[in-house]
Amino acid sequence: MKKILLVALAAVAMASCSENEEFENVSTTNQIKFGTVVKAGTKAEVITAGNLKTFTVNAYKTTDAMGPAVQLSTGFMDNVEVTKPSSEWQYTGNYYWPSSGKLQFFATSPAQTLDITAAGYPKFEYTVKAVTGQEDLVAANVMNQIKSESAITLPFQHLLTQVNFSIKGSTPDFTYTVSKLVIKGAKDKATFTFDGSATVGAWSSLVESVSGVTYEYAGTVTVTPTTADPNASASFETAGNALFMLMPQDNLTGVTVDVTYTAAPKNGEKLGEPTFDGTKTVNLTGSWGMGKNIRYTLTLTSDATSIKFIPETGKWTDENGTFTGL
Repeated sequence: MKKILLVALAAVAMASCSENEEFENVSTTNQIKFGTVVKAGTKAEVITAGNLKTFTVNAYKTTDAMGPAVQLSTGFMDNVEVTKPSSEWQYTGNYYWPSSGKLQFFATSPAQTLDITAAGYPKFEYTVKAVTGQEDLVAANVMNQIKSESAITLPFQHLLTQVNFSIKGSTPDFTYTVSKLVIKGAKDKATFTFDGSATVGAWSSLVESVSGVTYEYAGTVTVTPTTADPNASASFETAGNALFMLMPQDNLTGVTVDVTYTAAPKNGEKLGEPTFDGTKTVNLTGSWGMGKNIRYTLTLTSDATSIKFIPETGKWTDENGTFTGL
C-alpha cells in the first residue's frame, strides 16, 4: 500500500512539473540518503561532525554534467531540511533516484537561499551577524550523481574565518586585565558562489553592509605572568567556540583592534595601583582565509616606571660661639 502511494505521489509530481521525471520502481533501496563529513578547519559554536544536527539541501536534475553553462531549475529537491534526530539523517517526504540524468547537490547549514537565475553554479549573499548571533556557516556540494544504493556523503566546508585572541603580559608579576576588545574596519557582506570542487566555492563582492561595522567583546580576561612562567597566556574564547566568526578577506588594510585594559603590580594576593589604564590600538596585517582559525596573541605592556630616589644631603653649616666668664 505504501509503495503504491509513493508511486502515486511521484506521478502527481510529474504531472505538475513542466519537465517530466521518470522514476524506476519505487522502493526504499532507491531512496536518496545522506551522510555528512565536516572538514576540520560569539561565541559562535564551531560545527563538527559530532554536533551538526541540521542542514538544508537543494538538488537539481540536469541532462549534462554540471558546468558554467548549465542552467539549473527548481523542482527536484528544493530547500529540503535534513535533520538527525537519532543515528540516521532524515527528511520529510520521499525523494528517489531518477532513471536518467544527473543530480547536482548543494547543501548549507544554516539554511541559505540559493540564486540559480544565471547559468552555472548557485550562489547566495551572506552578511556576518552581530557577535551575539554569529554562527559557523558550512556548505557542501556533490556533482553529477546517478542512482546509488549508498548514502550521498556531503563533505561540508567552513566558509567563514575564526578569529580568536589571546593575551600575554610583558612584565612578570603584573596582572593584566582586558575589559573590552573591538575589531573595526572589517568587511562583513559578500556573495558565495559554489564551484563543484572539494573546496566548495569562493567569496566575491566583499563590502561593508553599513558604514562603521564593529565587533566587540565586552567580557573580562586576565593574565599574570611570573618570573617562573613569563610566557603565561589567556584566551578569550571558550572550548568548542570561536570568539568571532568573520568574513574571509585577503586584505586587512584598515582593520584594527582596540584593546582596553589595565596593568597593575601584584604583591602577594593584592594588586597595587595600575600603571596603565586605557586603550591601545593594533593594526592587523595578513589575511583571513576561508575555513581558517586565526589567533592573534597580544603582548600587553605595563608602561610601568619604577619610582626611584636620588638622595641629596645638605651641607653642614658651621657656626662658632664665643663664651666668656667660664
